[in-house]
Amino acid sequence: MGDTWYDSLQVKFTKRYSHGLTAQVAYTFQKELTNGVNSNTSYLTPDAPLINDIFNRALDKQLSGFDIPQELIISFSYTTPKIAADSGGMKVVSWFARDWTLSGLLRYQSGVLLRTPPSNSNLLTDLGVGVANNPAFWGGGTTFYNRVPNQPLFLVDPNSHFDPTQKLALNPAAWAEPPFGTYGTSSPYYNDFRWQRQPAESLGFGRIFRIREGMTLQVRAEFQNIFNRLFYSLPADSAPFFGLPANNPATVTAHGGNIGSETGLLSGGYGFVAFANGAGAQPRSGQLIARFTF
Repeated sequence: MGDTWYDSLQVKFTKRYSHGLTAQVAYTFQKELTNGVNSNTSYLTPDAPLINDIFNRALDKQLSGFDIPQELIISFSYTTPKIAADSGGMKVVSWFARDWTLSGLLRYQSGVLLRTPPSNSNLLTDLGVGVANNPAFWGGGTTFYNRVPNQPLFLVDPNSHFDPTQKLALNPAAWAEPPFGTYGTSSPYYNDFRWQRQPAESLGFGRIFRIREGMTLQVRAEFQNIFNRLFYSLPADSAPFFGLPANNPATVTAHGGNIGSETGLLSGGYGFVAFANGAGAQPRSGQLIARFTF
């Protein structure tokens, strides 16, 4: 009974190999919608479709939790040329400088969607279609908070640097409980309610030294997150799990707890970004490789 919709504009530019350079650029502008389906599993499903009113199925059409409206991918490879040399010294320089390959893969895309917070009302449970009886066990069972007009969704810019030990990311004033006994009027997802953009940037360079026939030495260095960008964990706005309450705008802000010995540090609340033990961090890393083939 589920439906999905996918519409996109896809553009690709290819630079064929010449003068030691080859490159490809791919850009996609897309929109993904779903109603009642998002993957082929019935449990432990990432971004399960969120069900609000099962009696009005058409109203549950929503942005897919996987929706990434813009994506840019750049890949390239460049090989250094042989330098014309007349003297013995320049020939040595040419031998050392030539045939090095620099390659990279860069991915830039929109941030992941954050879900509309689930209401604290027991409306769906009272109607017999709550978590225990909802076919969308992992994504249904609650109606949603109503979005408050002219209120910012974030307390910080998720694409800027902020201190998650002192600041919550999400604005509880942006949401209001629906009147008692009524369904929430919000959409499950909003296109402007997205978390931090987290690009993937990898570079590598190396060379194959041909010692003699059948014998080569390859040396290579590879780096991930080459610009050492700071990534944050997703804020605490998760859906109910096994009937347990979710973080939502009514969640009390907490300090201290089990996070370190500094009681002034945030440890919970709507929009809490986990930071203990480097949660969410993907620091720059690299590896050196040498391979001798004979």
